[in-house]
This record gives sequence, structure tokens and C-alpha cells, in this order.
Amino acid sequence: MRGKLIEEFVIPARHGRAFVVKKGQVLRIHQITGGQVGDCVFYNAHDYKEWFHVGQSWAINVILGTGTSKSFKHFYSKPPRENIMLTTLADTYKNHWGNNGGRCSTKLYQLRDKETNHRSCQENLTEALAPFGLSGDDVMDVFNVFMAADLHPDGGFEIQPTKVTIDDYIDLRAEMDVLAGISACPSDKARTNNGQPNPLGIKIFAS
Repeated sequence: MRGKLIEEFVIPARHGRAFVVKKGQVLRIHQITGGQVGDCVFYNAHDYKEWFHVGQSWAINVILGTGTSKSFKHFYSKPPRENIMLTTLADTYKNHWGNNGGRCSTKLYQLRDKETNHRSCQENLTEALAPFGLSGDDVMDVFNVFMAADLHPDGGFEIQPTKVTIDDYIDLRAEMDVLAGISACPSDKARTNNGQPNPLGIKIFAS
């Protein structure tokens, strides 16, 4: 059981939103229809120089036996701080892309799909973070929640259709005041969202 529900909202398909999760509160990212991935960035809400780092989170969790490239127990900030920003309390899916750090962008759509006017997670996060004084240059490492990717022995990868269902969610306890930015990925060209972008649900619970 979680604490009292403090806030609840839906991030529309193809768009993003940024918000603060206070220390001790629990952020739940959940499905509305199923089949939707999200791109998440996290910052210390009082010092944006401290932000979630994919490489360090992957490495430390693997070294300590608390996670893999697909599922973290702890989300660490970048060196030299390496503080725990978020702790996973529940994860019904456990198949995220936790060792990439990238996201779709205008440039990516141009290179891959010859698209010149397609929304992207980079654009969504830039728009969402703007009210907090951050720009596109401040969009750092991304946690690709619910995103399925196969890693190959030769060092390559292949994005797979996510199998996340309407019942799936991940609960993250904030270990500091966290500014979170989350994009409901607009990808409809790759298999990322099974070809159909959908919304994502957000709930914030008291500690």
C-alpha cells in the first residue's frame, strides 16, 4: 500500500511534462492503455547540476547486485556526487532500457525516417522543462521506461515492441527533492510503441 495520493495526471500521447517530487514521496509512472514507453530525466530540484546518470546507475547497480541494464534498484546522480536520487519500490514490468541514455530527436527522425517535422522526446522534454529555466541543452541522460531493447554480443542493439500492459507501473521513491521530466514517446515509425503513441499516467503519493 502507498501513502495518500497527492497528485494525479495524464501526460498526453506525443507530449511531455515536468514536475517536482519531494523527498520521501513516491512517483508512479503507469500505463493508461498499455504499449507505451516513456523517456525520463531527473534533476536535483535545488541544483540542476546534479542529474541522473545512466552509466553510473547501470554500473553501480550491476557491481552491487541491485540491478541490470533492464531494471535498477537505485538511480544515481552523475559523478562526482553519485547520490541516490530515486529508489525503486515496485516494478511490475522490469524490462526497461536502462543503459542507453538517449532519446528520439528531430535529427534522429531526419536520419532514420527522412522526416523533417516529427515530434520527439527531446522536443517534449525541452518544452516541459522550459518553465523551470532549463533548455534543450540541459536535457541529460534519459531513463527509457517500459522500453524493450535486445543487446547483441557484437555490441549492437535492436528495439523490440514493448510488451507493457495496462496493469503495469513502476514506483520510485524520491531520496531528495527531484525535478522529473517525462515524455510520452511520440514514436510511430519504429516498433517502440507498437506503432501507436499513447498517453502515460502519473501519480504522486505521500511518504
